[in-house]
Amino acid sequence: MATDNKIPMYVLTQEQINQIAAIAGKEAVHTFRAERAREEKKREREENKVRKTKKMLSSYRRIKATLSDEAEFTEEEQIELRWKFIQDLMGNAKDTVSKSERVIRDGEKRRQEDLYCIYRIEKAAEMYREECEKSGSEEAKRRYRELSMMYLDEKEYTVQEISQVEKVSDKTVYKDLGIACGIVAVYLLGM
Repeated sequence: MATDNKIPMYVLTQEQINQIAAIAGKEAVHTFRAERAREEKKREREENKVRKTKKMLSSYRRIKATLSDEAEFTEEEQIELRWKFIQDLMGNAKDTVSKSERVIRDGEKRRQEDLYCIYRIEKAAEMYREECEKSGSEEAKRRYRELSMMYLDEKEYTVQEISQVEKVSDKTVYKDLGIACGIVAVYLLGM
């Protein structure tokens, strides 16, 4: 007696096939929308990084000018300033000391943050410059020069002045700055 080792076959009705197709269609739409939402969030994060980089680069000259105007107080100067402050107020010494301490600490903290910001911008710009020079691409080198003129050089350039210096259109300068800021954003803010 021979036994057949056949797998039983199920026959699907048209209604079952339609139900399977409907479920698969809904799942496909759900997966597509989820993927599109992920891509949109990623694009927004990248745009935010470029926007933040442009903002940091735009404030570079201002921060640097502020830092060069400020003199860092030595420990002795800080103590002397605190006592002068106390003598001027002639108020409750304990309250005055804590307030003056806070003012000095806050000022020094802001100064340190600004110094760090300048350091990061300069380091990112230097890394970008090296990348452009290593690439050998004249277009990459031009983008670095445009970025430098727009944000880093002592003399402020307008887009029109940059386009005249580089002999390209204003539109090209805007496009180049967007690309350059996108690359610098990686050095400044990470991936």
